[in-house]
Amino acid sequence: MTGNEPKLVRTPSQAAHKAEGGRKLAVIGGRLEDNNASVYAEMHRLSGGRILVFPTASSEPIEVGKESADAFKSHGFEVEIAPLYGRRAPRVASDPELLEKIASFGSVYFTGGDQAKILKALSPEGVDTPALEAIRSAQMAGGLVAGSSAGAAIMSQPMLLGGTSLESVIHGVTQDPDKPGLLLGRGLGFFPFGMVDQHFIKRGRLGRMVVAMTEAGQTRGFGIDENTALIIEGAAGKICGEYGVMMLNLDAAVLDSDSKRYSDVTISYLDDGDTIDLRHFKVFPGENKRKVARSDIAYCAPVRSRRNVFGAYTIYDLMARLVLGDKRVYRRDGAEAFDAKSGFNVELTLARQERKSKCFVSTPDNGLRMTALDFDVSISSEQLSATRLADRMGRRGRTYGMPPKPESTIVLLGSSPLNSAPEMMADALALMAGGTVGVLACASSEPRRTAEEHIALLKKQGIQAVNLGVTINNVDYVARNSDLLESIGKMSAILLCGGNQIRLVDTLLHRGEESAVLRAIAKAHASGVPLIAASGAASALSGVMIAGGSTYEALRFGVSSDVGHRGLAIQEGIGLFSTGIVDQNLIRSDRMGRLVVACAEENERFGIGVFEDSAVLATQAGCHLEAAGKSGFLLIEIDPMKLVLQNDSFVANGVRLTLLGPGDSVDLSTNEVTRIGPVDASVALLESMVAGLIEEAGVAVSGADAGIHGVMIRPGDSEGATAFLDLECPRDDNA
Repeated sequence: MTGNEPKLVRTPSQAAHKAEGGRKLAVIGGRLEDNNASVYAEMHRLSGGRILVFPTASSEPIEVGKESADAFKSHGFEVEIAPLYGRRAPRVASDPELLEKIASFGSVYFTGGDQAKILKALSPEGVDTPALEAIRSAQMAGGLVAGSSAGAAIMSQPMLLGGTSLESVIHGVTQDPDKPGLLLGRGLGFFPFGMVDQHFIKRGRLGRMVVAMTEAGQTRGFGIDENTALIIEGAAGKICGEYGVMMLNLDAAVLDSDSKRYSDVTISYLDDGDTIDLRHFKVFPGENKRKVARSDIAYCAPVRSRRNVFGAYTIYDLMARLVLGDKRVYRRDGAEAFDAKSGFNVELTLARQERKSKCFVSTPDNGLRMTALDFDVSISSEQLSATRLADRMGRRGRTYGMPPKPESTIVLLGSSPLNSAPEMMADALALMAGGTVGVLACASSEPRRTAEEHIALLKKQGIQAVNLGVTINNVDYVARNSDLLESIGKMSAILLCGGNQIRLVDTLLHRGEESAVLRAIAKAHASGVPLIAASGAASALSGVMIAGGSTYEALRFGVSSDVGHRGLAIQEGIGLFSTGIVDQNLIRSDRMGRLVVACAEENERFGIGVFEDSAVLATQAGCHLEAAGKSGFLLIEIDPMKLVLQNDSFVANGVRLTLLGPGDSVDLSTNEVTRIGPVDASVALLESMVAGLIEEAGVAVSGADAGIHGVMIRPGDSEGATAFLDLECPRDDNA
């Protein structure tokens, strides 16, 4: 910049603010947190600090109404609750006292719940009640109409009523709420600029939005994420909150519902602080945003893990990679979603458009913020043959072109060797003997010290070890060290020390590409060199990696994009362990529930939870698992036919839990379990873990005939070390 360039226009014009009669809206994507000061501040500004709360959509309107009112009061509002709910709603909708309150307050807020209840109360059979007429009059007089979750869904016309993205793409529109597919209905039309959907990025609702817009003949769509609002004055919009808004343009799209194919859909992501002129669909990046610089480039190749494309934040993560990608070599990426009930596989491709897509970023202390404009989306569907179906349901590991020998061993350690019981390392030490062990400590924030500590520990056991010296800062330099790379293949074993699994993945998959070090490790393992991964490093070896989050966060909030947000953080792993998702420190941290959620949300059949002071020995390309150490491991098997995802509740029925004690083994190709001794300790541990899950979920065990509610456990064998888990947890807090 020379300082002489004209200053960029960063906001919509005053004409945009005055358009549409200056209407005021706050369309909130759900789960509005009480401490979201920026969204409440915008509503306070637009309402003058006075608002009438309508808990009409909620199944617990009295409680939700009070909670919402208390939240508004904490931000300085004068607030009351409208008694428009339940059986009294038709009568109350004509009550002069309510009409007077609406006129007096001038601004209204609709809570979450079931949007159909709002329609039934305010516009039965499509006829506006006096209450709805009063709300429209108040808005025309300058009042704010705000709503979260269901309260946001009612804003557009028509309105999305239900259905997941996967169901919508495969089955299309349905009129029967008991059948899979997309449900559409009448909306109240407060938002005249296109279709609105909520919980959008968190629940992977891009697919259902495309189908809904196709069915309704709409060309503009706005998907608002949780704890985020689209604030509207006239035709000027502003993004405010934790994440952002995905904006869809179908002007040039090729749409074929019959063949389940949708192409040339234009999508943009608008972030907190960005603004838009809704008349012209023109976006203005926030003041703190800048164009992506060469120094920002972090990725040069597509993601390698097979994440559920309609899973939480998958599309956001793909877009973030492309924003920070080298557009000379990396312009498109994609992922899939599979419906086990129908056998259909859906593939979504996201691409930068030549000379059209624009990317802006800022890097505050809380992580990357991005604006991504005019990307291209294509969705295609295919019913898989029996052969491809078996492959789709199979393992997701990566060999980097070097398949391991059947006897090649991966040892997953449930905790760090530095502070664990000696029996955890017994089998690993036997594999290390007879040569030199290469120690890789790049997961640690202090890699040299960590490597030295492990080398000293092994020396006490009579085992020679060396520090490979690879860190995230020198991995590119190491790529030119042919002597070091060659030495990796000559090691008796390679020990991956614990620490931050994200740092380990970022080192070995440096800037999105497998490093020379990773290729050397894969080659060594393929030839028979054992890989021994401790604690967080064990998690990093699976193709889909748990990067953070507790069981409570996983059950309550589902998957998050990163560790900076509440929820279960899922990221790409290294993939050398092909069987499923690995987690560790399972007992002390009560992680069984989060492993179940991770497997269910990411379409992984198996989860392997390694206990502290314990180990798993994996051979036969991960198909044969043997328990070792103090307690063994927990094998989780998901039944994809009994999952309900991307909905108001997380439901996983028929989850098989098998606890394998020391010496026990399982052949995952046949599901045959071999036990070598008494199972009393395993039974007691499994019972304790289920009790911990119940406590963490905050619900009680259901009776055997009570259906699914909370947590229910059923025996899976006569010995008691195998059980079936039915798990349900609500995720919509009606906010």
